[in-house]
Amino acid sequence: MRLGDETPDRVESWGADPRVGDAERGREIGKGIWRIAAERLNGEHAMPWLPKHPSRHFTARLHSFSWLIDLAAVGPSANRRIAELIDAWVREHGEWDDIAWDPELTAERLYAWLCWGRPAFEHGDPEQRAALLRSAARQVRLLLVAQEELRERHLGSIKAGAALILAGAAGFPEAERLAQEGEELLIEACAKQFFPDGGHLSRAPEATVEALYDLVAACSALADPAPIIKETLPKIANMVRMLRLGDGGLGCFQGGSEGSAAAIDSVLARVVGDVRAFQFAQHTGYHRIEAGTTRVLLDVAGAPPLAYSERGHAGALSFELSSESERLTVNIGAARELEPTGRFAARTTNGHSTLTLGDALSATFDSPRRGNGPPRLVGPTLDDVRRSSDESGVTLQGRHDGYREKFGLLHRRYVFVDTEGKNLRGIDELIRPTRHKGPTPKNPVPYAARFHLHPDVRARWIEHQVALLETPGGQKWRLRTDAPDIAIEPSIYWGGKTVPRDALQIVLSGEADPMGHGLAPPNRLRWALTRHA
Repeated sequence: MRLGDETPDRVESWGADPRVGDAERGREIGKGIWRIAAERLNGEHAMPWLPKHPSRHFTARLHSFSWLIDLAAVGPSANRRIAELIDAWVREHGEWDDIAWDPELTAERLYAWLCWGRPAFEHGDPEQRAALLRSAARQVRLLLVAQEELRERHLGSIKAGAALILAGAAGFPEAERLAQEGEELLIEACAKQFFPDGGHLSRAPEATVEALYDLVAACSALADPAPIIKETLPKIANMVRMLRLGDGGLGCFQGGSEGSAAAIDSVLARVVGDVRAFQFAQHTGYHRIEAGTTRVLLDVAGAPPLAYSERGHAGALSFELSSESERLTVNIGAARELEPTGRFAARTTNGHSTLTLGDALSATFDSPRRGNGPPRLVGPTLDDVRRSSDESGVTLQGRHDGYREKFGLLHRRYVFVDTEGKNLRGIDELIRPTRHKGPTPKNPVPYAARFHLHPDVRARWIEHQVALLETPGGQKWRLRTDAPDIAIEPSIYWGGKTVPRDALQIVLSGEADPMGHGLAPPNRLRWALTRHA
C-alpha cells in the first residue's frame, strides 16, 4: 500500500494513558515469557516475532502491543527491552504485514507506542530511529485512509481517533489534520456508540471502561475537546462506577473481565463533571444493589443492538455478588485477549449465574456480520423488570422469553437483599404463558440454576441441601435451596488477571412441568445466601 514517505524528526509529546500496567506480566516479558490470555509461547524468547505462534489470534495480539504498558510498568529497568522489542518489530514488519497492518491492530499499536514507547524513540538504536519514525508515520496515514473500515469496528474507531489525536500532538506531518480527523472519529463515536445513560452499546462493562480510557487520553492531548465529548465523558464515568463490585473491578457481563481496579480509579480521577450515583441503568440494562458491604449486579436486558452483538452473551437475569472486597458469585467472564474459541464458549447461558432450561441458550446466535466473524446474539426479550424496596431490603425482578419458542416457558427471577447485605434470597419461576400457542414438550424439561463461584471461594456440603462458601478473607456464606438436586461441580474463570483459573459452581437442578404456572414446585425454585461470618 502506498502510504507516503513524509516522516517526523522526533516525537514532540507523549500520550497520558490512564491505564495502569501489570508489572508482574511485564517482568515475565522481560524474561522472554510470552502469554496472551490462556495461550503462551513454549520456552523463553527475547523476541516473539519469529517463533511459531499458537494461533493467529496470538500473533495479532502480539502485533497490537497491548502488552507494552505492562513492560513499561516495570520501570526504567525495562527501557532497553522496550526499545529492543519495538526496533525488532520495525525490522520485521515495519513496512507492511498482512496481519500486523490491520487498521484496528495498527491503531492499538500506534496508541501504545505514543503512550509507552518513549524509550525506543529516544534511547533506541540511533541507526533504527529513522526507520521507526518512518514506520510510525506510515501507520498514522493508514489510519487516515482506513477510517470507513474503522467506523465498523466500534471500539476500534475510538482507539484510532485517540491514536490520530496523539500523533497530531506528537508533531507528526499534517498534525492539525490528524487532530481534526481523530476528533471527528471520537465525536461520531460519542454520538452513536453509547446509550443515554453512558453505557457502551455492546452492554459490556469492560468495553465501556476501555472507551473511557481512550477518550480521556485523547482529551488530554486536545486543547479544547468538542462539547459532545466533554458531555459524554462524565456519563460514561458514572456508568463505570455503577458497574463496579466491592473489589473495584467490573462485573463480567456481555464479554470482558473484571479489569484493573487501579486503572479504573486512575481514569475516574481524571474525568471532570458531576458524579451521579444510580442503581438502575435503564438503557444499558443493569440493576445494582448496595447493602452494607454487599454489592449485587443483575443483568436485566437482552442482546445488545445487532451491530454490537458479535461478543454478546446469553446471560439474561444472571447476577454477580461481592461482599466487602471479595467476589462470591460471578459469571465465568471472557478477558478481552481470550482466544476466539474460549470467548465463544463463555457466551453460552451455562457460563453465567442464572437458570438454564433444557441445556439451551436463553438467546440465539445469528450469522456473523463480517465474513468469518463471530455470530451475533439475538434476544431474549425482557419484561416485568421491577425494583421495589421497604424497611427490610430491596427486591429486583425480571422475566425473559428465551425459552418460550422451544419449551413454551418463561423464566422469571426475583432477587432480594436485606438492608444489612447479609441475606440474599432468590426465586426462579418457569411460567407457562396463558396465551401460548406454540408446541408443548410432552415430557418434563430439565433445568439447572448455576452459581459460578469466584476461583478464590471454596465450597463444601454441611447439611442436606446446604453448602458452605468460604472466602480467603474468612467470610462464610451458606447457600440453601429447595431444589430437588444440588451439586458442587468444576467451573472455570476467564474474568481475572490470569486466565484460565479453575473454579467451582453450585448447580441446583430439577425438572419443570411444561404446563406449570411457576407458583409452586416443580416450576418454582427457591434459594438463599446467608452470611454467617
